Amino acid sequence: MKTIVKSLFFLILLIPTLNYATLYIGIGKTDITPPIGTPSAGYVDRKGEGMQGIHDPLTAIALFIDNGEKKIVLCSVDHLGFTYEMTQDIIQQVHAVPQLGQCEIYIGSSHTHSGGGAFLNIPIIGESLAGTYNPAMTQFYVKKTVEAIVQASQNLIPAKIGIGYGQAGDLSLYRGQWPTGITPLSDVAVIKVTKLDDTPVAVLFNYAVHPTVLKSQNRLFSSDFVGYARDHLQTLLGSNVQPIYFNGAQGDIIPVISNEGDRFESCEYLGHSLAETVQKIWNDTKTNDFLSIKTQKESYAFKPQATPYGLTLPLESYKSEMNVIVLNQLHAFITIPGELSCIYDRQLKALGNELGYVHVSIFGLTNDAHGYIILPESWRHKTLESSLSFGGENYGDFIKSSTENLLKSNAPCLSSGQRPDV
Repeated sequence: MKTIVKSLFFLILLIPTLNYATLYIGIGKTDITPPIGTPSAGYVDRKGEGMQGIHDPLTAIALFIDNGEKKIVLCSVDHLGFTYEMTQDIIQQVHAVPQLGQCEIYIGSSHTHSGGGAFLNIPIIGESLAGTYNPAMTQFYVKKTVEAIVQASQNLIPAKIGIGYGQAGDLSLYRGQWPTGITPLSDVAVIKVTKLDDTPVAVLFNYAVHPTVLKSQNRLFSSDFVGYARDHLQTLLGSNVQPIYFNGAQGDIIPVISNEGDRFESCEYLGHSLAETVQKIWNDTKTNDFLSIKTQKESYAFKPQATPYGLTLPLESYKSEMNVIVLNQLHAFITIPGELSCIYDRQLKALGNELGYVHVSIFGLTNDAHGYIILPESWRHKTLESSLSFGGENYGDFIKSSTENLLKSNAPCLSSGQRPDV
């Protein structure tokens, strides 16, 4: 009888543990480098000329997270910026796969200006920014991204996750013409992923800066500094670790160039410096085999307006979306469908602190990439960013207000002024 009681007592103790260990993750990776001769995207000066080679492969890397209640995918692509139509096509194809109909998908473009082009089906603007439109190439990017996500969903393992933050140092500059005298934020957010025995599996790092170390004269496909950062992280954390990059509010932030004479060396310097910051954050970040996930989407449409320079999108209405992803009730990640000004980023982080979040991070160019999102004053002063800002003078404030509502709607429940354990 005593043996039976002891066995029952052991099972009672075990059941909560079994219920607790419900966090699973998967990693998927594909090569999205287009054929040599395909144009790149991001520089009008290239005039749609085809790229002449491959310096480092362009990739789609997906992190699949299943906490037992919700399935989400954070997928990074080495690309100037997937359009809303492309991301919706990807989501539709993934949802058609059995067991994946309910997973939430967030596709963040790194914004490299040496990635694949030929994907913008917009008269004049599309050809200037990304070369002659080629629907087959657009479908290639979509297909390879779908493959990365599906692959991630098929390789699930029990895991632990932690979220940490740090500062990257002097790696970026503010280029905005209005307002002036702004110091860019150097925030780095890290999502640390390990096996249950603490073996490193993946690291998602979020940092705001234009991947434009490589100039328009470059004719080799490249992920810019991002590839160097990923490679160095594998040197620092282990060759089996999969680094995943999400850009931030980099609308008016450019990289510091360490060597004007050798831009690839500058890529290496920035990438390695960022990777070393990520490693420090990794070392200070604790993980747990439980992760709460809360999300909310804000879908909307707007009528494209002429920029201060008279450039317009030939569309009656443009659809897009924003999202908030809140992890463990305290860590907010906002997806922005374009290039957000760092000034808005600072304001949103301040609001997040007031609302009780540990930190608010921006996932820029996520699930869309339809241009710059800037302050009304910047738009009126005809800044560089205003030349590709299609929502009109007050579009930036609309995005800010909508984002603030997402943060307020999902704010942490605090008691006695104390934050719960992160």
